Amino acid sequence: MDNANQNLSEPYAELKEGAKERIKNCELFILDIDGTFYLSGKPFEGSRKFVDALGRLGKKLVFLTNNSNRTIESYINEFEEMGIKLGRNQIVTAGVATAEYLLEEFGPKRVYIVGTDDIKYEFQRVGHTVVEEDPEVVVVTFDKTLTYEKIKKATQFVSKGALFVVTNPDLNCPSSEGPLPDAGAIASAVRKASGVYPNIIFGKPEPKLIEMVIRHNNVGKNEACMVGDRLYTDILAGIQAGTWTVLVLTGEANMEQVQKSPIKPHLIAKDIGVLADILLGGI
Repeated sequence: MDNANQNLSEPYAELKEGAKERIKNCELFILDIDGTFYLSGKPFEGSRKFVDALGRLGKKLVFLTNNSNRTIESYINEFEEMGIKLGRNQIVTAGVATAEYLLEEFGPKRVYIVGTDDIKYEFQRVGHTVVEEDPEVVVVTFDKTLTYEKIKKATQFVSKGALFVVTNPDLNCPSSEGPLPDAGAIASAVRKASGVYPNIIFGKPEPKLIEMVIRHNNVGKNEACMVGDRLYTDILAGIQAGTWTVLVLTGEANMEQVQKSPIKPHLIAKDIGVLADILLGGI
């Protein structure tokens, strides 16, 4: 990650003319968490500055993560320990959003979840029945408690016709230890073993999550900015939702990847502390 930062000679780079001023005028900032705000629970230098800057300027902040193994309450408690108080409506996770989407589209279902107890609780909370046998839906999440038995069951259930749902397409999740296998990697094992492709893949880069956040905050898409560290999820999701986008170099992406990728953010910043300086008019 340090090497990525060194590849950007200035604190930020504007890839679309006028993007800096348009982003300064945005009313809603939608932030990825892992690799953007913190790594393995440790905030980056400048993260608190960014939150304080939005507060001073009266702008809205929503954290949007593809992490699908935790409850909303666990995030609220974690941020509170950092001295940052958030409301439930300021945290949107792919796991919880998937549960709510399935309920809205199909009604309450019998669901087998490849996931932690926390995400099982969230599915039950919104109205689904979490089961170990004969499910109507199989949901694959980012599961740090993954076992062979879980993959075996998921494979057999989707082979028999259960709806195959993946909360997010990420192949890995950044951590201080290095990349961790994420929902996309786990779902790939189920897909290859069963010969069945997922029916629904939720989370970024699908624009549904961002569109939902924009709608709930009563702003236009041109008044919203998606900030993240991954081109193929965070930035692509913002582009597909029609928002402004900022790529930070504290997580997965680096300048070499930006140069090679067809997915281009409107602005690149070394970290969200730099973005705070931009919003406050310091640079």
